Amino acid sequence: MKLSVPFIPDADYARFLTRHASHLASLYFPLPSGPVTDARVRICEDFVSKTQDLRATLLPLKTVDKYILMNTRFIAPHVYEDNTILSGILDAVAHLAGTVGIKGIVLSDMYLLRALDRTGHKIVPRLEAVPGINAMLDSPGKFFSFFDLLALSRFKKPGRIVPDRALNRTPGKLAALSKAIKALYPDIRIELLANEGCIYQCPFKLSHDAHIALSNTGLAGETTFRMNQNLGCQAYFGSRPHAFLKSPFIRPEDSHHYLGMADGIKLCGRTRGVRFLKRCISAYARGYYNGNLLDLMDTPELLSQHWHIDNSRLGAQFFTTLTTCTKICKPCRLCRDIFDQTSWKKEITFKSYKEFQ
Repeated sequence: MKLSVPFIPDADYARFLTRHASHLASLYFPLPSGPVTDARVRICEDFVSKTQDLRATLLPLKTVDKYILMNTRFIAPHVYEDNTILSGILDAVAHLAGTVGIKGIVLSDMYLLRALDRTGHKIVPRLEAVPGINAMLDSPGKFFSFFDLLALSRFKKPGRIVPDRALNRTPGKLAALSKAIKALYPDIRIELLANEGCIYQCPFKLSHDAHIALSNTGLAGETTFRMNQNLGCQAYFGSRPHAFLKSPFIRPEDSHHYLGMADGIKLCGRTRGVRFLKRCISAYARGYYNGNLLDLMDTPELLSQHWHIDNSRLGAQFFTTLTTCTKICKPCRLCRDIFDQTSWKKEITFKSYKEFQ
């Protein structure tokens, strides 16, 4: 299955993607200027390149579909009614569309979709409105509700959708969703997020997204890294590392199990840098990875510093084992036993400078 992957305006990464273009279905990335509308913490200003750098590195990838991330949980309230700011955002999209081609935007905030549409900007009818993974759409009814509201706007219907990550662990529900959606929209592409690696049905998710959005408005400082280390998912996995195996990731070796239920794989990890993304894309393009499974995962970064899960030891039965379990963990030792058989604690090491490039 082809891959939808993050794009970073780095010349070496662009060359890598060009060499792997036959494996790519789409690229996604945030706008390089204006208010923050994507759902990742901006670590520093240098992380976002200037528009010309983005355009220059995207030009060799003209044949690959491109989407602008506007998937924040919310934006500063006054922006919804500020046509100057909203039109500026769409002007930036139109500029990129005219040079490198833009298929659409990815969003989770329906207030933002309505606000962008009401600007009357001429680019809107040329853009697909794609529900982001953070919209957490996990049933036909939720998708159809999105489509109904979208039909009231001038945006085009999406050419691709990404169901909630939890469905990766319930193939029966995923198959039913796929069948229902394809019956009405046979040409729509269904993609599955493969390598987030967060808690299954994460109880922190909505609050985490809201805190990221709040910090990106500038109304509060960034605290999510510390919160997750002390209270959230990082603390949870730190005390019970075996629980990571319940996370709804998809191993490169298991992608083929989803044929007939999905059309492609989506990868995340754009804040982790070029080296991480190259490793992930190479593994999923090959369909196997002989190494630490945690090194392919976006969110459990701290866990990967302390543990090695030998992906090759998980074996061919791993998919069936984890997709047929009850998800009721209290009386069960399944994940703990698999973890004990395939994993070991790493020695304390220091990353080389190149790891941060």
